[in-house]
Amino acid sequence: MKIVLNGLAILMFIGVILGGAASASANDDFTVKVRLTNNLGTATSYDFMPRGSSQLVEDKNIKLEKGVRYSVQVVSGKLVLKDGSKTLKSGLSTVTVEPLTYSKANHIYLYKTGTAAIHPYMGTIQFRMSGTTRMQPVNSLQFEDYLKGVVPSESPASWGASGGMESLKAQAITARSYVFSKMNQNSLEIDDTTTFQVYKGFIWDPLSPHYQSAYQHTNRAVDETKGQILTYKQANGQTGFVTAYFSSSNGGQTELPEQYWSGKLPYLSATQPDTFDTNNVVWKLNWMKQQLPATADLMMPAVWWQTTPEHNLNGALVNEQSKTAFTNFKNDLLAKAKAKDPSVESIKIASIDKIQTETYDNTGKVKGITLDMSYYVRNSKNGALSFDMAAGAASKTLSGKSRYETAVEIAKETLGTQKAPAIVLGRGDVPADALAGTVLAHKYGAPVLLTRSESLPAVVDQFLEEQTVQGATIYLLGGTLAISEEVEAALMKKGFNTKRLAGKTRSETSLLIAKEIGQLKTVMFATGKDDSSDALSASAYAAAHQLPIIIHMGAKSPDSTLAFLEENKTEKATIIGGTSAVPEAVATTLAERGIQSNRISGQDRVATSIEINRLLPMNGKNLVVGNAYSFVDALAGSVLAAKTNSPILLLHPDPKRLPISHMEQISKLTKDQAYYLGGEMVIPTALKTASNEYVGSSLKKHNVSVTYRAGSTPSMTTFRTLLGGANLKSVDFDVVDSADRFVFDGSGFGHGIGMSQWGSYRRAQAGHSAEQILNFYYQGVSIESTSKFVK
Repeated sequence: MKIVLNGLAILMFIGVILGGAASASANDDFTVKVRLTNNLGTATSYDFMPRGSSQLVEDKNIKLEKGVRYSVQVVSGKLVLKDGSKTLKSGLSTVTVEPLTYSKANHIYLYKTGTAAIHPYMGTIQFRMSGTTRMQPVNSLQFEDYLKGVVPSESPASWGASGGMESLKAQAITARSYVFSKMNQNSLEIDDTTTFQVYKGFIWDPLSPHYQSAYQHTNRAVDETKGQILTYKQANGQTGFVTAYFSSSNGGQTELPEQYWSGKLPYLSATQPDTFDTNNVVWKLNWMKQQLPATADLMMPAVWWQTTPEHNLNGALVNEQSKTAFTNFKNDLLAKAKAKDPSVESIKIASIDKIQTETYDNTGKVKGITLDMSYYVRNSKNGALSFDMAAGAASKTLSGKSRYETAVEIAKETLGTQKAPAIVLGRGDVPADALAGTVLAHKYGAPVLLTRSESLPAVVDQFLEEQTVQGATIYLLGGTLAISEEVEAALMKKGFNTKRLAGKTRSETSLLIAKEIGQLKTVMFATGKDDSSDALSASAYAAAHQLPIIIHMGAKSPDSTLAFLEENKTEKATIIGGTSAVPEAVATTLAERGIQSNRISGQDRVATSIEINRLLPMNGKNLVVGNAYSFVDALAGSVLAAKTNSPILLLHPDPKRLPISHMEQISKLTKDQAYYLGGEMVIPTALKTASNEYVGSSLKKHNVSVTYRAGSTPSMTTFRTLLGGANLKSVDFDVVDSADRFVFDGSGFGHGIGMSQWGSYRRAQAGHSAEQILNFYYQGVSIESTSKFVK
């Protein structure tokens, strides 16, 4: 086909040449090529069924029978045509199904993969590769038949029965003009979406499974305007083709293209009130100001990040259009954040703080919009997730002049105003027995206190007097060398009951404690060495889950330990620390007795503490921090941690000895309250300062202002496209600042440039002709026939 302008021939090849005698009945009826992306898109396979006799263009010896359902599949980057399980042709780049005769009876059914929905089309269907794993169907058909699938897809066909016949004719002329102009601009291929025009295929004839009687009106509109397009005179005197833009509704005021896009068009030179299209389409979007609920604990984002959406993503608070628009906007904001920092994995919009708009004086429509908001960030670095946290969380140091006073201070913090219902008492200078006792203490809601072997420290004596229930049981951990008979006698004299849990060794003492705890199906193993903090790092988890800690000493498990486990039918054991702490022989021996075991360890005691907290997470509100190399002060803290289901983390006192990898792990344990156990000699200020960025921090709030403005990048068109044209229906809106939300309060549906379909319909009902309708919406245009320009 050639389009001829004043003697200048512009060669235009549109689509695939159609077979059959009826392929081109007139010069003004030529072939249009349409990508079927709206309902079909790309896929790895498609089914199709010829409704008449067809052939395969790539091999015309293959006849495609009427009523047979064939399939096209992508296999190794090529297309394969199949009839059921039988392969008809393989290794193809395209599969082109062509009717032997172009006619309505010879249409083709397409089936989207996995559905029974029929999509009928006239003309030729070509399947072609799209990338290396998917294919795209393309429909080639005569221009006027294409328009019969467009007009009822863009305007309601029923308008023809209610005084809107001239409106449908105007729609047919604008649709034809739009595509004809695109052809002149070398658009050799269009698609079936609003990017060009909506096209639903062969829906318009009684032979179609989707036919409706109202389509007789749109068919008539196309037939009675056959070949008619809009033209205009260019400045050089030549004829120009009108790209006849149209939209559903302009909200009562036509728009100028340079105010929505960027370029002027001579035939769209006036903005004017459209009294026939006032408030035909009204809509609202609601965006909540505060997006995250008050229950989203900013100190513990990992608890809710994946499960708690912003308010605007909660369908109970806003409508689906508002939800979808907000989702699109959030995704764009995430993309902008990723562009600045590729480690950004996800965001949560915290609040929409302010929305301001600029409007055009001559139309009142939005020229620009600026949104101020705040958001939080989760990052992904080296495969590990972390949150962008801000320092400044609450912290509290629990300490005294001695380890005995520190234990009392921790006990007071743990109990609050309550009195201790029981006491677990351990030896202060050799804490091995007390390590196993933290689980017992948590069982009875008791604090762990420390004592000298021969006498009670005054601060412990005072605590027993003032903050312990009269007659409470005091559990003495260890034999009389650990806690003397004199200490026990003094306690009994004060009216307390005592119960001593003492074995011949530290291991046997831990077994007695375990028996007192009572749950023995699952246990923990940890070393009883005086210089190891491994058991303490696991003690909060063990206490919270009532897992007895079995103290291990020596190269192998003592017979008494093995007999105890067998007698109590222990099934699982978690070994804390490396093989230098608890030898591999222990695991081997346990396995031989049918006890399943796993080991948690790190390269050093700090790494072990971090690993314990990674694999045995505690999700409470606090973080308890102690010194891994002087851990007696932290001993009582495990009860505090267990009570609030919070981890206990043992660090090196020198912040320079904390590798960044440790700090990244620590950042995952951030809480709203950090407890530091011990005075300056145990927990130096330098450690608190260095770890405060990671320990106890809250989510860091990022503030951002995003502007979309006509004629700039990003533009108002970008903003509307981003939110979705079915959501932010036009740029004819106000932003209403209400108590808890911003309301986009709008009218119109579409860009408002060129013909308004609703305005056209009301004008037709008022007696306006198609020509009068078009002359209102387009300036200085003429209606001419395509036959004048096609040779």
